[in-house]
Amino acid sequence: MQIYIGIEANSILSELPEFEQFLQSAAPPHFVHGNIYIYGQQQMADAASELLSEADLLEETHQMIKVEGRPGADFYDYGFSAGPDTYLYTNDLSAFRFTAGDNTQIEMALIQLEEHLVYTAAEGIYFAMDHYTDLIMGIVKAYKVKVEFLDLDKWCKKI
Repeated sequence: MQIYIGIEANSILSELPEFEQFLQSAAPPHFVHGNIYIYGQQQMADAASELLSEADLLEETHQMIKVEGRPGADFYDYGFSAGPDTYLYTNDLSAFRFTAGDNTQIEMALIQLEEHLVYTAAEGIYFAMDHYTDLIMGIVKAYKVKVEFLDLDKWCKKI
């Protein structure tokens, strides 16, 4: 998984092609999805954010990660797929992985957790909304398994 920064522009930007072209030449994004400019380098993201701010076109900044795996029920509220790539907005998500427990008990816990998962990454990392942390802890305790919540800034690598 890799960390990215999403700079969300006001939708009015699409009506200003000259400014949009200037933005992309002054701060070339890694990828553009709708009105979100995705950067792998903080310096470029900061430059884009500053330009959009000065033009009063900055909406929001998103911490994002590029992942591989399987989307859950709430995926489209917290991420998007663009071609072969999938990105998650991490601002309101927590990530965890199982660290101990019987495989059958882990499977049973996952069945109960499934409706609360935003995404399951290929590396065995599970993403859920932040406000489900207590619920997750209650479920894993009931099944006598253990999870570790991850600090995504430290766990993911920057490109």
